[in-house]
Amino acid sequence: MPRTTFAVFCLLLGLVPLCLRAQQPPFFSLQPADSLHRPRLWAGVGTATALYGATLVTLHRNWAASNTAGRFHSIDDRADWNQMDKAGHLFLAYNESRWLYSGLHWAGVRPKPAAWAGFAGGQLLMGTLEVFDGYSSPGGFSWSDMGFNLLGSGLFLAQQMGWQEQRIALKLSAWPKTYSDSPIYPVSPAGSTDFTTLQERSNTVYGSGLLSLFLKNYNANTVWLSLNPRSFCRQPVAWLPRWLNVAVGMGAENLFVGQGYAWKGNVNCTGPDCAEYRLDPAVYPRTRQFFLSFDIDVTRLGFRSRLLRLLAGTLNIIKIPAPTLEVTDRGRLRLHALYF
Repeated sequence: MPRTTFAVFCLLLGLVPLCLRAQQPPFFSLQPADSLHRPRLWAGVGTATALYGATLVTLHRNWAASNTAGRFHSIDDRADWNQMDKAGHLFLAYNESRWLYSGLHWAGVRPKPAAWAGFAGGQLLMGTLEVFDGYSSPGGFSWSDMGFNLLGSGLFLAQQMGWQEQRIALKLSAWPKTYSDSPIYPVSPAGSTDFTTLQERSNTVYGSGLLSLFLKNYNANTVWLSLNPRSFCRQPVAWLPRWLNVAVGMGAENLFVGQGYAWKGNVNCTGPDCAEYRLDPAVYPRTRQFFLSFDIDVTRLGFRSRLLRLLAGTLNIIKIPAPTLEVTDRGRLRLHALYF
């Protein structure tokens, strides 16, 4: 058994006696506590700390294996990836803060301290990722990333403190994309036959699999701001469903490098013999996409089951497929019967 897994097991085992002595509501009930439920709080803090530690170990190993470690440094990446990476930071920070708040609410922590703790926890989690980037090459600590982390957690905190609910949610949608396997030959050095393909380039930049699709594939992701109109009405509007949202989204196409259209076959290669590839901008133009659509706030569907309400709160990060209007910065206008 790995040391990290064993440590988590021992921690949870030590918390079992506390759980068994918990007062009403029972420890394993999904009902939030009306007042501070210490066994729940300590179990949550202990589990979160163990998972955070395990994540740090995993990140350290992955960074060491895939990046060149160096001195801590910062970069200015505001123009990279058509700002899709910034939208991802906004989305993750917001939802991490929201989830942490929900766990503290379940433990009976008062709303305002729980909201501030959710904000702080979101910043800690996202800030840790940025510090790891600061020691990696290529890459580096990004102040603009930290700014969007702050905006994401701040959006959660402002709503929770002002309205005691989330009327504006940040959501995500993604759909797999496949690319041509036609050979792409280097533009330099001249005469090189060391070709690649667009699919290989996509796999190198974004990886493969479901997790990479949702968290990193900027060509496949759409980040949405989903607003609930009825929650802003002072008086109930009979014809307007309480679960119906209006969503605006941002996406991108043909992003295979942070900026521009050229990349090296080996980022660590130096000298005239390094293979460099370049896409034709006329064939693969970098494109910004903007969307207007409908959405469903599944937390407002009125489930009676506490389990279903828990699942709804957890899964309310996914934008529901719906008819969608798309506009791009290249003048394209399309109406999708169903877009995800």
